[in-house]
Amino acid sequence: MGAVIVRAPVAADRAALLEALERCGAFSALEVEIAIGMIDEALAGDYSVVGVEVDGVLRGYTLLGRATLTERSWYLYWICVHPAYERRGLAQALQRAADDLVQAAGGDKIVLETSGRSGYARSRAFYERAGFAETGRIRDFYAAGDDCIIYCKTLPT
Repeated sequence: MGAVIVRAPVAADRAALLEALERCGAFSALEVEIAIGMIDEALAGDYSVVGVEVDGVLRGYTLLGRATLTERSWYLYWICVHPAYERRGLAQALQRAADDLVQAAGGDKIVLETSGRSGYARSRAFYERAGFAETGRIRDFYAAGDDCIIYCKTLPT
């Protein structure tokens, strides 16, 4: 694998990010549609987005936003890495960049929601290794048998 660069995505990166979303296999067609829409909004300045580039092409991203009506809390909406580049430290680089972004903006909490489906087990394990703790669960939230699991990470101040 070539050099890894963490940087802000630009409009020309949209196709590569869409490919990563479609190929990762974790997201439904509707989730991909929503994710790419949020990327478009991030490119317009409505969210914060950080990408990870390998050999000149973005191969993953994370998207965050301030939690409205809070002093220092943020939501992590997406982390996605192209499956051909998984298990190479890219997701960890994205998570560190997200932590740094939130801290630089004066934040100290990152909250995320994820599915309880078995297909999300690797994602949940990743979040736990990254310092997130499960703080809540809503049974049958997304669908029957698909819980919403809420995680929170408190950053050092």
